[in-house]
Amino acid sequence: MSDLPFIADARYPRGYPELDEGKWFQWRSVPMIELSALDTYQFVKSMLPHSAQTILEVGCGNGYLSLELARDGHTVIGIDLSADILEVAERSKTTHPHTPGFGSLRYINTDVNTWQAPDASVDAVIFNRSLHHLSELQQTLVNVKRLLKGGGSIICQDYAYDRFDEQTACWLYQMQRLLFLSGRYDADPASLPDEAASIEALRTAWLKRASEHHLNRYEEMVSALQGTFHEHFFAWAPYLFVYIGNGIRHAPPEQERGLLTFLKRMEQYLVDHGAIQAVGFRFVGSV
Repeated sequence: MSDLPFIADARYPRGYPELDEGKWFQWRSVPMIELSALDTYQFVKSMLPHSAQTILEVGCGNGYLSLELARDGHTVIGIDLSADILEVAERSKTTHPHTPGFGSLRYINTDVNTWQAPDASVDAVIFNRSLHHLSELQQTLVNVKRLLKGGGSIICQDYAYDRFDEQTACWLYQMQRLLFLSGRYDADPASLPDEAASIEALRTAWLKRASEHHLNRYEEMVSALQGTFHEHFFAWAPYLFVYIGNGIRHAPPEQERGLLTFLKRMEQYLVDHGAIQAVGFRFVGSV
């Protein structure tokens, strides 16, 4: 294990290759942080005005996004149901001194549906890979709408697990298998002698894990967003490169960066041309 506590700071990135946090972990290496977490921050920043805003992040997790927005001068509140993950957020917040122009930042261990906050008190609400976990999806969005000022924004980046069809599973399998055969991957995805059977087993296991965690489906999330807010922006986002990239092993840093960059760009290209389904999306709306 790492000899340092986990710090989630996209501006001062440190990789944690020895932490076993699953395939969606964004902090295994500096290239992964730059291509995933830092890219998310840059997207959110591009959707916010340059003037200081009051921002709420729902399901802020380790807090890296809230921290970067506070560094931009915004007043930020990050809330999450997990007290343990908020310890990481607080530790990350205090690791480096406040940069010039730092706004304000506080983390609260609470549920947005029971949090007592004034109506029309925030300019923007952010959901970063948290919407698919909400057990009360529609009610949560109604509560968020109440918290937003007139013209306020909702910015969402999320995971559409149920769009993982056969073609998408095939591409994921191909990339993992090629990396394994080249000695750069931690596990062989060929779980069965037959390629078609291995691909189907991969897809079945994927959908089973999502079902066991009771994740919201893509149509449920988008319908709730579009039914509650005025849509201003929608885009498919590469997502699987993180899942594939976290299995890469024994690659020098620059080679890992090249592999991750290729995987991300190729995923976006295939999505844009309809060859595979996107399992990530971005939505921006307003009240």
